[in-house]
Amino acid sequence: MVYTIKTLHTTIPTQYPDFWNEEWLKRAINELDTRRMTPEERAYFARVTAANAEAVKAENKRIEEVKESIVINLLQQTDFEMTKVSTIAGVSIEFVEKVKSKISPGK
Repeated sequence: MVYTIKTLHTTIPTQYPDFWNEEWLKRAINELDTRRMTPEERAYFARVTAANAEAVKAENKRIEEVKESIVINLLQQTDFEMTKVSTIAGVSIEFVEKVKSKISPGK
């Protein structure tokens, strides 16, 4: 039996991995199957996906800036050790060290 690339990409999977057995996941996969979309729907999907990715990236940047601001305030206004600052701000000690080196280089 000879398969060509044309027929390989159209085969329907006969077995899903164990984590795909739930019905809701199968429905989500079918809804996101871009092969069934028209070119206009595919273009819209691509734009929305790109916009969502940019929004997530911007939000993560804002979260990082807020964490940095909290660490700076704790370091400047208290005499807490870095481990306590790390715990209060909910960041790693490495993050606190990085911020501390920014505000007091050479120390």
